[in-house]
Amino acid sequence: MCYGLNFLVMKIISTFILLVSISFLNIQEVKYQGEWDNYSRWTTFEGSWKIIKSDNGHKLVLGDDFEAKKAPDLKIFLSKAKLDDIESKNALKIGEPVLVAKLTAYKGKATYDIPASIDVSKYQTIMVHCEEYSKFWGGSALK
Repeated sequence: MCYGLNFLVMKIISTFILLVSISFLNIQEVKYQGEWDNYSRWTTFEGSWKIIKSDNGHKLVLGDDFEAKKAPDLKIFLSKAKLDDIESKNALKIGEPVLVAKLTAYKGKATYDIPASIDVSKYQTIMVHCEEYSKFWGGSALK
C-alpha cells in the first residue's frame, strides 16, 4: 500500500513540475512566412523565411535552404511598399522602409531580432538591399 501511495505522489509531483516548466517556455507563433523572390538574374538569392512572434518580440528566421551571394552591405528591411513596386533605384525611397538587421549569414539557417520599435503588422514587404551600391537583392510579400 505504501509503495502505491509513493508512486501516486511521485506521479502527481512530476506532472506538476512538467506543467510549471511548460508555462515558462517561450511560446512562439509564426506570423508570416514565404520564399524569397530574386530581383536580379546576376545574384543568388533564394530560400525560405518566417517571422516568429514570441514573448520577447519578433524574430526573422531564414530557412536551412537560404542562400545569397555575398555583398559588402546587405541589409534586411521591412517596407510598406508592395514588392512589385520596389526596384534598386527606389528601394529605400518608397514605402518608408525600416532597417531590421545587417545580413550576416549568406547560407543556411539564421535568426535576426526585429527591433521592438517596429510594428511588423504595418508593413507589406520584407526585402534585402545592398545599401552601399543601391542594389536590390530581392524580397517577399508578408503573408
